[in-house]
Amino acid sequence: MKIFKHVLCLTLAAVLLGNNPTIAATSSYQNTNINGINMNYINIHMNSNMKTVVLNAGNQMNSSDSLANMAKSAGAFAAINGTYFEAYNGNPVPWGTIIKNGKIIHISNGGSVAGITSGGKLIIDRLSFDFEVYINGKFRSIPWRINHLSTEADAITIFTPEYGSTVQLQQGAKAAIVKNGKVTEISNSDFVVPSDGFAVVYNSSVTYLLDERFKIGDEVYYKVIIKTTFTNVEDWNDVESALGAGPSLIINGTVTADGLEEGFFEDKINTNSAARSFIGTKSDGTIAIGNMGSATVKNAAEALKQMGFVNAMCLDGGGSVALYYPASNISTSGRKINNGLAFVEEKITDIVAVPTSSKVLLDGSDVNIEAYNIDNSNYFKLRDIAMILDGSKNSFNVEWDNSKNAINIIKNKKYSPVGAELAASNEMSNKSAVKSSSEVYLNGEKITLTAYNIDGSNYFKLRDIAGTLDFEVMWDAVQNAVIIETTID
Repeated sequence: MKIFKHVLCLTLAAVLLGNNPTIAATSSYQNTNINGINMNYINIHMNSNMKTVVLNAGNQMNSSDSLANMAKSAGAFAAINGTYFEAYNGNPVPWGTIIKNGKIIHISNGGSVAGITSGGKLIIDRLSFDFEVYINGKFRSIPWRINHLSTEADAITIFTPEYGSTVQLQQGAKAAIVKNGKVTEISNSDFVVPSDGFAVVYNSSVTYLLDERFKIGDEVYYKVIIKTTFTNVEDWNDVESALGAGPSLIINGTVTADGLEEGFFEDKINTNSAARSFIGTKSDGTIAIGNMGSATVKNAAEALKQMGFVNAMCLDGGGSVALYYPASNISTSGRKINNGLAFVEEKITDIVAVPTSSKVLLDGSDVNIEAYNIDNSNYFKLRDIAMILDGSKNSFNVEWDNSKNAINIIKNKKYSPVGAELAASNEMSNKSAVKSSSEVYLNGEKITLTAYNIDGSNYFKLRDIAGTLDFEVMWDAVQNAVIIETTID
């Protein structure tokens, strides 16, 4: 095996290229040749300031544009083409699954889906979907699709505002239009989906079902049922952005490159060598997006496996292959495409943490403990609080799970010190604070606590901790004191 690499890494200073957006300092472009396959890809180390954005040409489901135009409009520092779409017969609608801003806006029950959570973790699985529509609390309808015009006479389809253009009804079709959770109109003509609602369209041979079930004023909502193969359904609850295509190449470290198994039947996908786009992740959580020269699915999977990928999936290939990364003057594209996936770094707003001037009283006694004030709330180190409460009825232990980048709070347990508790800083002055990226668990169950990282340590809002661990926090303006009480029920 011969590997040739050319790497361009960015320094910690952000790079500006003309009118291009700021480029994330935690990304890099790489060119590698493995087993004769040329790979061009971007490594992206996700952090709390990054987010993923599903790109839809013209912000609608049936349009097309270049990847570069869509990426620039989103302010992206990197982007790649997305799922399959109708590239040849007029209306460029998508064929694969799309999840945008945590909402399923298009589905396919074939291929695989790559999803990225709000925490920046990428997962891949073979998914299938069912829809259930509830009318006045009762399960009454099973739509086939979402945001995809259906020509079958007995089709039932959901349309949401993300469709982005006028819904053109087939002859004889009807739509129940829902706004703010209630049916406001039964329409037999073209319509625009309300921005605060959705519509359920019944084609000609099943409109009698709509007439039987939907009435003006009915309360209506729908559910999407996700069925998984390799992952847990719960894994998809936190997915913000997802694109379905395939075939999958590697899932959870195992090569899965089998187009027939995922419902693909064309040789150009299953067995032929072709240019391919891909998305994947390595064992350290690094996400990579890129494209490769002519390769079969099997050869693509083997090459990515050798490169250290533990999850990988093909995106649309052939003439749709496109990659955008202005930091290295990369802007490759073929035809105009319907959709893509972009990576955006949000502007960081400076947050100032001010040393707390108030004294702290624990059950009436002075406590020497470091704290900062952010937006009129006091923040303390979690281990410092655990130390001063040790031995009380509110004792708790703090454990660190490195594999999850997570803190686990164990209630009603003696605290195990690590040696730096209640240590005073050499200089208490105004400091920069950033939102903590660490997850927090309470007795193994994930919870949400407000926390900031200051000088490398996580500081938690005192009232959040009090509410979680059942002790009382009060403010005494006369004494300029924060009062912590463990004796009050």
